[in-house]
Amino acid sequence: MQATRQKKSAQSKSQKPASKSSRKRSRKPVVGGRKRFRKVLWLLLSIALFALLAHLIYLNHLIEKRFDGETWSRPSRVYARPLELYVGRGIEPAQLISELKLADYQPVKKVAKPGQYQRSQTQWMIYTRDFHFPDHHQSAAIIQIDLSGRDITAIRDLSHDQMLDFFQLTPARIGSYLPGNGEDRLVVDENEVPQKLEQILLAVEDRKFYQHFGVNPLSILRALWANIRAGKTVQGGSTLTQQLAKNLFLTPQRSLLRKINEALMAMLLEIRLSKPAIMAAYINEVYLLQQKNTSVHGFALASRLLFKQSLGQLDVDRLALLVGMVKGPSLYNPLQHPQRATQRRNQVLKILRDEKIITAEKYRQLVKRPLGVVKRLPPVNPYPAYLDLVKRQLTSHYSSTDLGQQGLDIFTAFDPLRQRQLERGLKNGLNRFSNKKLQTAVIMADYLNGDLLAMVGDRNTDYPGFNRAILAQRPIGSLIKPMLLYGLLQQGNTLATRIEDKPVSVRQSDGKIWQPQNYDKKLHGKMTLYNAFIKSYNLPFVRLGLQDGGLKTLVENLQRIHLQKLKRIYPSILLGAMPMTPLEVTQLYQVIANSGYFSPLTTIREVLDADHKLLNRVPLQSQALFDRSTMIQVQRALIGVTEQGTARYLRTRFKDKTFAGKTGTTNDLRDSWFSGFTNRYLTVVWLGDDDNNSINLTGSSGALRVWADIMAQMNAQSLKLTADPQLEWKTIDILQGGLTSPSCETSALLPFVSGRAPDFTSDCRGNTKEKGQSWLQRLLQ
Repeated sequence: MQATRQKKSAQSKSQKPASKSSRKRSRKPVVGGRKRFRKVLWLLLSIALFALLAHLIYLNHLIEKRFDGETWSRPSRVYARPLELYVGRGIEPAQLISELKLADYQPVKKVAKPGQYQRSQTQWMIYTRDFHFPDHHQSAAIIQIDLSGRDITAIRDLSHDQMLDFFQLTPARIGSYLPGNGEDRLVVDENEVPQKLEQILLAVEDRKFYQHFGVNPLSILRALWANIRAGKTVQGGSTLTQQLAKNLFLTPQRSLLRKINEALMAMLLEIRLSKPAIMAAYINEVYLLQQKNTSVHGFALASRLLFKQSLGQLDVDRLALLVGMVKGPSLYNPLQHPQRATQRRNQVLKILRDEKIITAEKYRQLVKRPLGVVKRLPPVNPYPAYLDLVKRQLTSHYSSTDLGQQGLDIFTAFDPLRQRQLERGLKNGLNRFSNKKLQTAVIMADYLNGDLLAMVGDRNTDYPGFNRAILAQRPIGSLIKPMLLYGLLQQGNTLATRIEDKPVSVRQSDGKIWQPQNYDKKLHGKMTLYNAFIKSYNLPFVRLGLQDGGLKTLVENLQRIHLQKLKRIYPSILLGAMPMTPLEVTQLYQVIANSGYFSPLTTIREVLDADHKLLNRVPLQSQALFDRSTMIQVQRALIGVTEQGTARYLRTRFKDKTFAGKTGTTNDLRDSWFSGFTNRYLTVVWLGDDDNNSINLTGSSGALRVWADIMAQMNAQSLKLTADPQLEWKTIDILQGGLTSPSCETSALLPFVSGRAPDFTSDCRGNTKEKGQSWLQRLLQ
């Protein structure tokens, strides 16, 4: 038994160590697993932290990229010429009202703020805006203008109690060049934020703005609870900083990831920017309106568009409307949903009353007010043809990116009064014709200095499509003849030179025979050069042009004004078989109307940078390229066109006025032209079909009538020719070319270089109203 116990004891001892070893082996995997788990956890946390840090660095980079340098792309603004008012100037009340309306001045019973005006029968009070002109800064002031009939008799600056001889009205903004994203805004700096606007924003959108660090946890929880109770999203918990982060960097899509990014970026913005800077950024970035393809951002531009007032001039009720629109710009658009917008404005006013920002009495007054917004938003660029040319003429100094981002102020020669008259006259003129596909281009310029004053490139004057005024290359027909006449006079001919209207055949370099004809297909025998010109007969000019180097002289003269573009010269150029744009025709006639002095046509006067510093000024250029005495003879012949020639309709319609001009018609009646000038203004009209089909209109029956309708709108002044001591004036018979009596039916008073007048007399044919020295005195200045 003892042996048995010893054996059991030995077995027991031998089993115990085995049991301990087994327990140790079973514990080792558990401890090792925990260590591995901790390592994996720390690794994942490290990766997550690294990813978060990298994400924060990326988000911060986006913020730095946006806020380093220029935060906003500032559209460039284009301004018309300022309206110059001075004692003795005549101006119709309707013209002054039109100018004030275009410059966003509002009529009131009594002026109280900049941008307002009041009027009585003999007196105007205009509260002008603060404005930076290219050469001076003009502070806001109340200007009193006294009128007697249509003449200004006195100008007084009531704000500074002084009489003025001269005053410039703030120019109208006629367009903008926007950045590629199509956003438009007026940028408000930190120190320009109206205190009332900030108060309303904080009361409605973020009451703890100056206490939180970008996010407001209590607001988030409160909004979450409200949404849970409602079963849908009824309240947002985003701070102004979060809204700014979303507007600047994120999409409107609602997701948890976007919300996280929004919170992170809001905190980064708070670290980087001061509270006033964040407030200004929010005010500039918030989206409020859509203007066709242009999105309107910022309270400042919305204020200007909806109320025609600057942000600082708005009363509390109008600020409340703008702030209320933030919640839903389309939903509360006051132009499309005025009732809904009124309710939203009143909700904001109620919040202001509850927050003691306004009194209960003030609240009752404000909720009764109408919205006070405009009936419709103005077009972004109401004068697309003119603005197209402005941009093209700026390209030598500024790229499209510069124009869309640098906030330039571009001052032009654009004249709103002339543009309005041009558009009205054009509308009346086009109504004469049944062809509704008839297209047009019209340009008006000051030929003394080269300023382009008004322009349209389409029968729909505000259509921003193909700009025919500067792009449509069309044959010009007889519009070439004044420059041809100049060359013929330079070669020794006079307006009284006798020529013959007979057939002409010309073999061209390609072997083809060219046989031109007169428009009426008839021959008219012998006559003077003057008579052939005013009747626009073709054959005499072709014959003279082919003799003595007339064609070569014409080409050289066109080259001097940069209008000779043809690689090969054909005799048909003598009849205007060469394409030009209406703008090029205007340049051609500028040098004719200005007695041989060439001034490049321009839209631009000055360009200022965003800080109102002068960058460019287009100087007045005038170069004597042609002989003045000869060009005055051409001008006299152009007057004859309007009195006795193809444009004599003008003499019938404007009996007491003297104009000069030339008609132009192309083959198969495809193009109708008229280029004419008054005492200062040159206007070119083209009518045609985009598919080059016949329009069945000559220069006389088409473009001339439109030109006349435009002049009727302008009350155009008679042309005055420059007196020249080298010229003497004689009355001649326009058929026979000899001296005759002013009372003769076929007579005309014409200029000649001294000693070159005819030395023989012609028989008088019939009697007409005498046109002698008294007419000459009225004609010359």
